Amino acid sequence: MGIYYINVNVISRSSGRSAVGAAAYRAGEKLRSAASSAAYRSGDKIRDEKDEMVHDYRNKSDVIYSEIMLPKNAPPQYKDRETLWRAVEASERRKDAQLAREIVVALQREFSLQERLDVLREYVQENFVEKGMCVDLNVHDKGDGNPHAHIMLTTRNVAPEGFKGKNRDWNSRSELLSWRKSWADCNNRMFERKGLDERVDHRSYKEQGLDKEPMIHLGHEAWALEKKGIRTAKGDYNRAVQRRNEERAALKEAGRLTQAQQQREVVKAAEYAEKAQKQHEAAQNAKKVEGQLRAAKATLLVEQMRERQEIAQHMNELKTSYAELDKEQAALKAELNDDRRESYQLVYRAERMDEQAKTIADIQSKAIQLQQARQGLSIWSGKKKKELNDKLRQAEREAGQAQGFFLKHFHIMPDQAAEEIKRTQKAIREKETEIRTKETRLQEIIKQQNTILLQYQTRKLLNDTRPDKENIERQLESLKKTPESVHDKLQQQQHETRLNTISDENFLKIINNLPQSQAHDLVKLRQQAKEQEKSVLLSKTMDKDRNERSR
Repeated sequence: MGIYYINVNVISRSSGRSAVGAAAYRAGEKLRSAASSAAYRSGDKIRDEKDEMVHDYRNKSDVIYSEIMLPKNAPPQYKDRETLWRAVEASERRKDAQLAREIVVALQREFSLQERLDVLREYVQENFVEKGMCVDLNVHDKGDGNPHAHIMLTTRNVAPEGFKGKNRDWNSRSELLSWRKSWADCNNRMFERKGLDERVDHRSYKEQGLDKEPMIHLGHEAWALEKKGIRTAKGDYNRAVQRRNEERAALKEAGRLTQAQQQREVVKAAEYAEKAQKQHEAAQNAKKVEGQLRAAKATLLVEQMRERQEIAQHMNELKTSYAELDKEQAALKAELNDDRRESYQLVYRAERMDEQAKTIADIQSKAIQLQQARQGLSIWSGKKKKELNDKLRQAEREAGQAQGFFLKHFHIMPDQAAEEIKRTQKAIREKETEIRTKETRLQEIIKQQNTILLQYQTRKLLNDTRPDKENIERQLESLKKTPESVHDKLQQQQHETRLNTISDENFLKIINNLPQSQAHDLVKLRQQAKEQEKSVLLSKTMDKDRNERSR
């Protein structure tokens, strides 16, 4: 069963989680550093040279994987964990500074270690590294059924020369919601690739429209105790919530049946008896009547066959349309990811170019001021003139170096920056318009798929009330196209699962749009199916108990 858990928190000096002794000294507190946090999560030994404090957690046995992931513009020496977090501490001056952000995620027990790492790397690369964050990724697994990962993130923009200003956009609620949804999406894509039906959802039960109480996260300590048969407060709470959810579902299901259902069954039986009597009387007639009956029966069989073919053809067309929309949706999502990445790169280039151009202009202005001051000195001001000459040469060197850096990174001269920034901003606006258009189309596709899903599931439910249900299913199976590859076969299986799995929410939508008689028939069939499932489950549980007692 897929699980979803993600927790985001901030590592800050104000909460006593600083790594630099100098910062602790200035604050007058005994603080634990960000480097210490990194050492604990990775199982490394990291030494802080400033306060001569060693954070040694090499005896941790549950760290099974560690990796530093850097954006393209980060200094390569940040691949070393100690260097990275020491640089983070050095970039922060405030005693209450936010040093890093940490995300803790639960890993799926259905995945292998390599599959968990693939999901993590995809999630980290897409949501953090590509946005400019340095990431310290560590996976913990004590073998107690609670594998999880710690993802430590930097909070400042990074450049080849080191950390720059804080990026406030990473603190937004929309960014947090995006991270939560993306974690569910990454896991669900792996479930799909493995051909598993499990899915996780980042939304609350209320947001999903489910009348259920949420359970709480056990945590590794409570999980280990419960696994040993020791009851915990958290476990008792979850069991109580599960019991209330089951009672709520049972009452809701039972409330759908009315006395009218029983009355219709009586009327249906009377109609059937009357029809049988008439057929018996007709059968007593002469051969002429028999011939007419045979002809009518043949006509009816032909009409029924044609109706089954039309139903199967319609359902197959719905399946095909659903698959085509799913393919378009996947392609559109990939394009949107590329477009958003390109837009971010354009924005980053324009900001860097503007910042560097202003820096060069300031240096040149300083050089001009020094030149003017030098010209205004008299011939007796030799010492002052020498000082100005030294400062002027320094300013000219800085201007030359800045211009060389600008040309190397942007391939234009600084005086061309304004026009280049305008062109880049125009490209950004065009890209954002393109993104909005694609997002609108994506929403249209999702809406169309939901409509097709309801149509297909409505037809499937109505088929369950027909005596020729199996004939329709065989006809539908014969129309299925043979997949050309393993990937196509997997996609086909996934579409079949989605279309044929009717949720309680969709079931309610369907019966609300059907005539009352059909709706009650479907409710009865669904209740019988659920009662049968409960009976099978109870039987298995009783067999298991008997086997355990016999041991």
